[in-house]
Amino acid sequence: MKLQQFRQLDQLVVKEYLGARGNWSANEPHLRLSWSNWGFGTEDLADSVKRLAHCGVMYVELHGNRYGPDLGYRGPEVRKVLEDHGLAVSGVCGMVTPEQEFASLLPHVRQRMIDYTRRCIELCVETGGSYVLFGAGAVGRPIRYDDNEMARAAETMRIVADDFVMSGIHGCIEPIRPDETSLVHTFAEADYLISLINHPGIQHFNGDLYHILSGEEHIGTTLLKYGERMINLHLADTNRRALSSGMLDMDIVIMALYARNYQRRVAYCTAEPLGPGANPFVALFGQPNQTVLDDLVMRTAACFYERDAELREASDDELLRAYQVDK
Repeated sequence: MKLQQFRQLDQLVVKEYLGARGNWSANEPHLRLSWSNWGFGTEDLADSVKRLAHCGVMYVELHGNRYGPDLGYRGPEVRKVLEDHGLAVSGVCGMVTPEQEFASLLPHVRQRMIDYTRRCIELCVETGGSYVLFGAGAVGRPIRYDDNEMARAAETMRIVADDFVMSGIHGCIEPIRPDETSLVHTFAEADYLISLINHPGIQHFNGDLYHILSGEEHIGTTLLKYGERMINLHLADTNRRALSSGMLDMDIVIMALYARNYQRRVAYCTAEPLGPGANPFVALFGQPNQTVLDDLVMRTAACFYERDAELREASDDELLRAYQVDK
């Protein structure tokens, strides 16, 4: 029986993984698991970090909550909490809203986004992170302003690109599904926006499995194509909940990342299971349910580490048989 198209593409990922694995060293590093903490709502950072450490998640992607000069995390306080539990910061998740966005028609709204991004960069430097991610347009605004959104976004991003270069922090553009934002829904569109920006300060991608499911042909081949310029990948199952709670083939994701030597760079797999809905920012102000959040982290971390170990320990023949790949 002829395999469906996505199964044939799965086989391509397996072959690429096995080829890359043949060049591994005896002490080949593992993929780094991080967690985007803004989905924990109003929970105290110390409580979030304690939970992550208990489940073996050793990195945290900080909520970019410096919405004003007097608001948000303070570097020394964050570092102390992280040091107490042995965690490190992967990066900062920027929040792009209709009140502060790169593509806005209103100059003062774009200026707010410029100022906000600079504060996120400062937070990232202070806490030892390596990237700040952001969307091109506001989440929660799926209707476009006009045909010049992309050009305005590029022009505004170019202004903060110098700040990224001077700080040594990577600027990462995240493609987001059209239900949530009006522009840059695919990696190809993000790549085009980067070409318009034309600046070394913004040259990387932040991927998100939930958005990839919406905008791309195949998760694995998308990661193969763009993985070398991706610094972070947001993780959630097909229902945008904990890994292992949906129908995601996590093995394909992991193999595609290893095929592009993701583990050999300062790059992260960051859980961000926010649940379905057109505007995930409602999670920002939610009251934390400790039992629910404990289960969310435990299930996701257990799935990630189990599948990583299974794939690294599986023989070539086992993987070829599992995906019906001819030798």
